[in-house]
Amino acid sequence: MLSRVDEIFDASDSGTLCTLRWRAMSKRQVLIPHMTYGRIRSRLDDLPHDLAVLCWSPTGVTWADGSPVSANQYAPEAGWVAIDTMFSGDFPSFVAALLEPGTVRWVQSCLAGTDAPPLLKLLEAGIRLSNSDSPNAGVAEYVMAAVMHVQHGWTGRSDNQRKAKWVQNGWNEINGTRWLVIGFGSIGAEVAKRARSFGVEVVGARRTKVRDARADEMITMDRISELLPSANVVILACPLTDETRGLVNRDFLSQMHEDAILVNVSRGPVVDAEELLESLSSGRPGHAILDVFETEPLDPSSPLWDHPGVTITSHIAGAGSGITKRGDEVFLEQLDAYLAGRSLRLEI
Repeated sequence: MLSRVDEIFDASDSGTLCTLRWRAMSKRQVLIPHMTYGRIRSRLDDLPHDLAVLCWSPTGVTWADGSPVSANQYAPEAGWVAIDTMFSGDFPSFVAALLEPGTVRWVQSCLAGTDAPPLLKLLEAGIRLSNSDSPNAGVAEYVMAAVMHVQHGWTGRSDNQRKAKWVQNGWNEINGTRWLVIGFGSIGAEVAKRARSFGVEVVGARRTKVRDARADEMITMDRISELLPSANVVILACPLTDETRGLVNRDFLSQMHEDAILVNVSRGPVVDAEELLESLSSGRPGHAILDVFETEPLDPSSPLWDHPGVTITSHIAGAGSGITKRGDEVFLEQLDAYLAGRSLRLEI
């Protein structure tokens, strides 16, 4: 794990060279995307650890000062899958770089879930993995905006504006409505915090019975059918498991209120898309807001695109403007804890 010290030592001072080489070898290496380094450089420098930063780009890996890293020097112990790799499309390539040396022990992801194929490869390799709660505030804001867009009838308002039509219609408030949040974890709690401030009654559903003051009521997953008929909004924020795969099927949908709104910000396979389309066409639920799909991108030929009872977005619920800053904070907090040998609050 030698750094490129040739250019910065006096060739006549072999002791200095030896010292520099051993100092470089003793540092613990962390691999991060090059595009991310400038943003957090000073924060990394402030960490109380002897750390060597490796910067990855599609063209190769360099030290923080821009000098190249040779194969025998490349031994990252930790890595960060930053949100930048998602926006740039480099996510799979960056994970491949983490897997290549066989030295990585821990990786911080920018994602809330762990079922993305590149992350599964890290887990299969026995690498410790931490997820992130940085998308959660954005997802919650997305849910609020999307539900109110439907509830208030903004599509019709926009149509009237384009047609220069002065129409004074009433609209439905969310105040006094009941929302069922299936998978009441950190995302569900963020939704509840915002919804309750609007006067919404929030019922959270989890696999095990817990008390949570952030919801008006907590139930277990086996009681969902009891709440479906009275829920005005049903939000899917659960992880994809054997229990939740295909959870929203014909039977589930038949129990929903005919005017209810279904929101999926969890994983596509939680919803049976064919049975959802059938149910929507029969008038139940009133609308579906879908940000995730079993196959992504969603096929252009999918009937979901044109259905009047469906709102589609391209898996962007968590991509709010604050995700980068929150993600940086999570990584720096978790990296400090990892290097200090402390427990990691977001480890899978």
